[in-house]
Amino acid sequence: METMLQPADHECLPCYLYRCTKTEECDGSLRLLAFYRDHNAPRATALERKVRLLGGYCDCEVLANAIRPITREANQALEDDVDLVCKGVRRGTTQPCEHWLMRRGVQWGGGQFRRRSA
Repeated sequence: METMLQPADHECLPCYLYRCTKTEECDGSLRLLAFYRDHNAPRATALERKVRLLGGYCDCEVLANAIRPITREANQALEDDVDLVCKGVRRGTTQPCEHWLMRRGVQWGGGQFRRRSA
């Protein structure tokens, strides 16, 4: 049986994918995303379909096409290839923490990067 890195408590999806793709090579699937969903947000049944609409056909493409870093700390971590401490999210959500911004797709607001309104 294959072992995968477990999501940390309150770790968001992008931070989990970033941490895992640093140590594991991408296999062209959404294996890590599905593992995170099953472990942290099992009710997010349409996540893979929505991420594919945003250009995330594998785990590394999710970070390249569907999610982008917005804080200086996250940008620096990506440039220097160092660890990033997640700001934390509630259990059951697939929303990113404060380090990341998820692209909004067709049903998520027209395919643009937008901040959540308060």
